[in-house]
Order: sequence, then C-alpha cells, then structure tokens
Amino acid sequence: MELVAVKAVDNSLRPVSVIDADRLKRIKVGQAVKIQVTRQKDRSLPHHRLFFGGLLPLAFDYWQPAGGVISPKERDVVLWVAKRLDKFAGNKGIIVKAAEEALNLLAKKRAEKLPVIEKDIDSFRRWLTIEAGHFNICVTPAGVVKEPKSISFASMDQKEFNAFYQACFTVCWNMILCNRFSSEDEAQQAIDELLSLGNYS
Repeated sequence: MELVAVKAVDNSLRPVSVIDADRLKRIKVGQAVKIQVTRQKDRSLPHHRLFFGGLLPLAFDYWQPAGGVISPKERDVVLWVAKRLDKFAGNKGIIVKAAEEALNLLAKKRAEKLPVIEKDIDSFRRWLTIEAGHFNICVTPAGVVKEPKSISFASMDQKEFNAFYQACFTVCWNMILCNRFSSEDEAQQAIDELLSLGNYS
C-alpha cells in the first residue's frame, strides 16, 4: 500500500487527499507499520489535493456505471449507418432515434446478464489517467493495451501535473460533469467546495 502524507507541526503524518485517507483507514489503530520515506518532487500539495480530493471524487460520485456493455466502436458504427440512412430518407431523425433506442435496449439486455459490479475509485482513476492521454502502450498476448503512467510526486513535477489535471478535467467535463453542471466554472466551484470539506491540512 502506498499513500502520500505531509508532516504536521505536531510531528504527525497526515494524508494529503481523500484517497490517501481511505488507504490509511485500512491500517488498524495500534497496528505497527514500517514506513519508507521518499521525498517527493517539488509539487503543490493544494494542487495535488485539487485532483485527489476534488475532481476525482466529484466525477466518481456523479459517474453511474451504466455504460460499457456496448463499446464506443459499436455505438459509432450503428449511429453512422443510421445517420446515412436518415439522410437518404430526408433527414427526419426517425432512423437515428430508432437506432439510439435499439442501442439502449441492447445495453439493458446485456447488462441484465452481468453480475452487479461495485464502483471502484482506483479503477476509475486508472481509466481517467488513460483517457487523459497519460499512458504507456504495452503488447500482451491478448493484444495491445494501455497502461496508465504513474502520477506520483516522484514521477511528475508541477508543470506536468498542471497539464495532467487540465486533461483530466476536460475528460470529466466532456463525459460526466457536463450532464450535471451548466458550465465548467460551476463544476470547478463544486470541486473547490468538495475540497474545502476535507481536513487534510
């Protein structure tokens, strides 16, 4: 288990984000642990918290795992064909609407066959990191896969983290938050408010 902590004036170590605090909770009170201290790169703790204590948990809370049973490629192909047919029929939108209803019905039928899967914030963070373009390409027996790069303090300086945060915010806005907030500024305000509820300083 790895977590990031900051030294407080009373010599205690305090987790710097909600995720770090959750990981710390896995250790029983009174349980002895061995700690290996690694000094981190010069990176803003408030900005670190902005991602781990603000953007990440907010997007995770609003995300509902209803998708995934129909791949983006499947949906794109079906809607591309429907739009072409609709164009030949006079652009009335009926065929596209029927295609979307069929996709939703197919997704529902596929979902009924799947076991109930709990949301997991670490899996969500891995997905978000990849969607934000921060990944390595790996070749496996199953084919080419994307593996998220580390975003630890030791791996990323402040300039890199700024770009990473903006890319993640864009992904969250386009895929999740735009359905919940009227503007990016409103979403950022919600992130700031969520962050202010944490006691990590």
